[in-house]
Amino acid sequence: MTYSLNEVEALAKKAARGAGMSWGLAEDAGKALRTLLEHGVDAVGPFTRLLTANDGADHAAIAPRAINSPWTAPGGILCPVATGTCLSDHAHDLDPDKETTIGHTAFPVFLIPFALAVARARAQTITLCWPGTTAHALTDGTLRIDGSDAAFLIPETDSIQCRVSATLSGRPTPHMTRANMTDEDAACLNGLAHRTYAPAPEESR
Repeated sequence: MTYSLNEVEALAKKAARGAGMSWGLAEDAGKALRTLLEHGVDAVGPFTRLLTANDGADHAAIAPRAINSPWTAPGGILCPVATGTCLSDHAHDLDPDKETTIGHTAFPVFLIPFALAVARARAQTITLCWPGTTAHALTDGTLRIDGSDAAFLIPETDSIQCRVSATLSGRPTPHMTRANMTDEDAACLNGLAHRTYAPAPEESR
């Protein structure tokens, strides 16, 4: 079934909150998913799996502990949303003369929306590389991809290289206005989102 991007973003935000993210981080998660969908990336399934894997996690344990290369998480594997917000917060600290290494990360594709934001903030192309994939986030909000679809959506990678780049290689992504969502993913996201709803008062029962 297809959904509007507004519908998916709103559901993703509530589901992320229901899975234990702060409201601010959950909002970033919803926007990140929407950005990928706008670029034709079928990311609802990976998003659902990310939330399921991190359900109830201590987010301090899956966020970067220090902005030194390589970035690592106290809990062992970085959440790409927490890592992406950190990347955005430190957009102007990236050294244009060397790569920043991001360590073991779940679903690295979710770093791309944040790289697009950094590219706009710095007015420079930001390139992310992990095995089998190179993604170029351009200053005008467009995205170019080198690599296979399977590598693009891998569930985790040991290392990601982030650098300021002048490269314009790769295939451009399409612009989409709607997104596909399986019944299973919709049920999972709605189940997580339901946790954010206040229980009905006794008078309404």
